[in-house]
Amino acid sequence: MRLQQWIAGLGQRMGARAAARPIGADFSATRLNLVQAELRGERWHLQAAASQAYPMPRDELLANPRELLRFVNGTLAQAPFQGRRVVSALSPADVRILPLTVQVAQGQTEAQAVARAAAEQLGERAPQHVVDYYQVRGADQESSERQVLLAAAPKAGVLAFLATLERARLTPVALDIGPAAIGRLLAVLHGSDVGQSVALLNFGTRKSYLTVIWGRRLMLDREIAFGEDMLAGAVADALDLAHDTAADLLRAHGIGARDAVSDDGPHGELRRAIRAILHPACQALADELAHTQVYVASRTRGSSISRLYLNGSLARYPDIDARMAELIDVPVHLLDPYDAFPGPATVDARRANNATSIALATGLALREDARG
Repeated sequence: MRLQQWIAGLGQRMGARAAARPIGADFSATRLNLVQAELRGERWHLQAAASQAYPMPRDELLANPRELLRFVNGTLAQAPFQGRRVVSALSPADVRILPLTVQVAQGQTEAQAVARAAAEQLGERAPQHVVDYYQVRGADQESSERQVLLAAAPKAGVLAFLATLERARLTPVALDIGPAAIGRLLAVLHGSDVGQSVALLNFGTRKSYLTVIWGRRLMLDREIAFGEDMLAGAVADALDLAHDTAADLLRAHGIGARDAVSDDGPHGELRRAIRAILHPACQALADELAHTQVYVASRTRGSSISRLYLNGSLARYPDIDARMAELIDVPVHLLDPYDAFPGPATVDARRANNATSIALATGLALREDARG
């Protein structure tokens, strides 16, 4: 009787593994971020999450199958992941994401119109690319004019990345694009707030990215010339410091929020100097945010951005939310992907991982059509 029960339990366990949703796998510049979730009814629940720094530079690790497999296995062992099926995304440097306006002629499908526009954009290189697109939401969805985000990546690079996943004994179910995954996460966070626009400012080392959703649909993804290296370079030049020293100062003291400037502590003068040095860059960012608000209003018949989330490297800076709140007149919050999930597993994962690292992996894990 016990043997029969054990066999029945084994069958149930194997069935559960077979039914496990794919893992969102983000091979970022410095870390491997993994998230697995399951959909119960209309609510997402966290299965597992892990974020691990690479033991060597990313390119070296991906080119070393033995070390890559060992590293991936170690990261998977940190949490109760099921299976090795993954949804992943190419590095942003390997994908061109172009906002396009296409006209869908009578008798033509939207996909055909996008394919024609893609061929015009890429020219003679089009056959060497893998192309996909994501429809951007606007107020008038019945118009023959469509706004889309076109994603194009060299076919050789896509095949190489798929081969890398397979060398790590991961089974790729789908490749996604970063803006779509981030938009998906924001939509889950604000699933009941379907009439509002929500924005995410994702800070990078050299550039940042502004993503806007309206309801549950991606509306805008824009690259912005504002990044950690640029800010550190400005401080280094103004104060005659080494770049790394300037970067350390910004990580310790932030980029000059007014609350910090009014501080009478020993670092008040330094913070005031940082604010003055970075004022032109912050003003340029404020102008970008203002232009984005105007664009959103024009596309949504007057709706405005209701909330701005911050993520990425600068999101770890002191008082960054206060400084950004000075640049845009909407509530500003640090993004916490774990807020998309209820339950005790979320609490444990939040303690073990850095929330700012796993946003993309979470969006990848939330892809509903990724059952292969």
